[in-house]
Amino acid sequence: MATRRKPAPAPATLLQRTPLAEWMAAGVGLVLTLAVLGYSVWEVVDTTEAPPALSVRALETHRAGGAWVVEIEVANASYATAADVEVSGVLERAGVAVEAHRATFTYVPGRGAARGGLVFRQDPASGALRLAAESYTEP
Repeated sequence: MATRRKPAPAPATLLQRTPLAEWMAAGVGLVLTLAVLGYSVWEVVDTTEAPPALSVRALETHRAGGAWVVEIEVANASYATAADVEVSGVLERAGVAVEAHRATFTYVPGRGAARGGLVFRQDPASGALRLAAESYTEP
C-alpha cells in the first residue's frame, strides 16, 4: 500500500512570518541607534573650544546664628567644564570693602550650574555685595 504524503506548505514570505509589533520594535531600535551615532559624530566634529563662561549671582540671604549666609549660584553658559572655580564676595559700604570672603566650587559643568554659600559676619543688606568668579582650572 502506498503512503500518501502531505503536500509541503507554501513558503511564507518574510513579511507574512514577522508580526507587526516586531517590525515596529526594530524600527524604534534603528531610529535610536542612528540618533546615538549621529550625536556621537556631532560631538567629535564640533570643534568649538570656547573657555567656560562663568557668572555668579546671589540667590537668597539667611540669618544663621550670629552670621548671614548668602546662597550663590555659579552658572556656566559654555559647553566647556570648569574645575576649582574661585568665587569672591565683597561687602562694601560707601565704596569701602568692609568684609570679603571666598568660596571654591570643585566642579561647574558645561551648560550647568553649581550652588554654594558665603558666610558674612555683617548683614549683606547693609551694603553693596559684589560677587565675581575669579579663576578656574580645566579638569
